[in-house]
Parts: sequence; C-alpha cells; structure tokens
Amino acid sequence: MYRFKPEDLSSFTLAVRLALTIVLALLVCGYLGWQLGRRAGSELAGIMLGVLVGLYAGFRQAIRMLLKK
Repeated sequence: MYRFKPEDLSSFTLAVRLALTIVLALLVCGYLGWQLGRRAGSELAGIMLGVLVGLYAGFRQAIRMLLKK
C-alpha cells in the first residue's frame, strides 16, 4: 500500500504554482494586449504581443521559482 509522504505534497504544490504562474501571466498579458490592440486598431497584433510578453514573463518567473528552491 502506498504511504503518503509530506514531500509528495511539496512537489505537487510546486507544480501547481509553476503552472499557475505561467497561465496567469499569459491571461493577464493577453488581455492587456487585446485591450491595447483594440485602442490602436489592430486586435490581432495586440493579442500576439501580449501572449509573447506573457510567455516571457511566465517562464521567467517559473525559472526564478525553480532556481530559488
């Protein structure tokens, strides 16, 4: 029978935090890019820019979290 270990929860928590970091950065930057694109007259370019910035920011923060551990 499998015994639950506290370090299993720690690994799961880290995985969830990494995923949320990337997803939230993508959503926030994508939304801001969409709003910026709407105001500038090019929604697609704004969304693409927002997604690229979100990917960069999310992965950068995720790597910083991993290196801190």
